Amino acid sequence: MERTNAMWLEALQDDGPRQAEALADLRRFLKRGVLGYLRTRSDLGNLADAELDQMSEDFVQEALLKIQNNLHTFQGKSKFTTWATKIAANLTISELRRSKWRDLSLDALTEAGMSLQEILGGDSTQSPDPHTQSERQQVWAAIVDVLNNDLTERQRQVMAAVQIQHIPMAEVARLLDTNVNNIYKIMHDARLKLKNRLLALGFSTDYILNLFSRTPG
Repeated sequence: MERTNAMWLEALQDDGPRQAEALADLRRFLKRGVLGYLRTRSDLGNLADAELDQMSEDFVQEALLKIQNNLHTFQGKSKFTTWATKIAANLTISELRRSKWRDLSLDALTEAGMSLQEILGGDSTQSPDPHTQSERQQVWAAIVDVLNNDLTERQRQVMAAVQIQHIPMAEVARLLDTNVNNIYKIMHDARLKLKNRLLALGFSTDYILNLFSRTPG
């Protein structure tokens, strides 16, 4: 027999077997929806079924805890399972966004070998002169130091997202729950801070761009 809203609330607020049974039923119900959603995500297409299954288990477990902690907010304007599904869906989407954002790290920025022109906003795609490689490495070490110590975590992540991961600014804004104008400002402030700090270290923008745009002569 399908539970009514009142039956769900009574069972989940019980401390005995009724609660355990209701939680098991709700877990199965929510997992079908969460797992089905995960399987439709193109960005998760590289994961095996077992990984998606475990991910859905984790999300549902967190959703159940949130549902139990918020039972007092359920107003009965919809079916209880509809209300619970909305909580699970919002949590799943939020966790996926946070997980994706955590991957946009400074490590990704430096390991990808991002060109100096990209960081400073230049357009040159020419290869550096091999004879200036040592000089380039010295400047790059200074840049990494500035990235580590002078930019905020959000500035580093936004630069990695936009210029390494090539994620559209609108998507970065969505991931950060902000707007595109704010992403533009973060990028502008990060570039300005980077340029000014490098200048203080004795590396002018013209010198750096010239160094990184030299080709064998």
